[in-house]
Amino acid sequence: MSEFHDLAELALNREGQSWGNLGYWQSATGYSDACRALARLLGEQAKLDSQSVVFDAGFGCGDQLLLWLDHFCVAQVRGANLSRSQTSYAKARLANAGFPAAAHAIMQGDIDDPEVWAVAPNADRPSHVLALDCAYHFPSRVEFFSLARQHLAPLGRLALTDFILSDHHQTHSLAHHFLCWMLDRSHIARANMVDRDHYLRQLQDSGFSDIRIIDISEHVMPGFARFAQQLHPENTAAPSGWNTGWPGMLKYRLTGRFLQWAYRRSILRYCVISATKTA
Repeated sequence: MSEFHDLAELALNREGQSWGNLGYWQSATGYSDACRALARLLGEQAKLDSQSVVFDAGFGCGDQLLLWLDHFCVAQVRGANLSRSQTSYAKARLANAGFPAAAHAIMQGDIDDPEVWAVAPNADRPSHVLALDCAYHFPSRVEFFSLARQHLAPLGRLALTDFILSDHHQTHSLAHHFLCWMLDRSHIARANMVDRDHYLRQLQDSGFSDIRIIDISEHVMPGFARFAQQLHPENTAAPSGWNTGWPGMLKYRLTGRFLQWAYRRSILRYCVISATKTA
């Protein structure tokens, strides 16, 4: 059975990398470097350090888990990811990189299922919950906020990158109808698309304070759009035996065009968000 989230992003990366986010293109020129830059920005905004116990909600193929462990030297990582193929790939990457405990601590599952958040007896509660470029795909972002708050340690940190509706967006316009059509095709719940004030209230109502919402759209959406328009099956650095062909490349090119349209018309904004669990 095919998965919406699979290993297709392998074809976008240079050899040895398997990132799968939109990237932070302020200074990066290649896809893998831009993806790593976005993850690093998230880790910095989360204030990760050697004492951090991280729960990663939607860890993809595992590159970001290695970044938390190698670059930020966090104490522990756990997490859940919906995709079976990506989770299996991430487990192998962690084990091969010398992190067998982390490989054992990540699992496949729906982030809105309380069981994936379960902590083993005597284990530390997470000090940080991270969601890198994936929360808009969750069945309910509000439920995710609630579960994160419930399982975080006292004064724990939530940090994510996410789409927010622009304050200029008109919900009864033709553009809005096109946006809804794209959301449905992209497996994004329409209820997850809210404006900044609504997003802020959702976090506050879920029990978070010290909230920062930083708009980084200009360094994300146009950069991915430019990258996507250059994609071609013959010039992607796909690993041996893996080729998405034109159907796969077309998906990314259409995504790039959509993001370019949404950015230029100021319909969507891409933000990095951080908050602290209220005492």
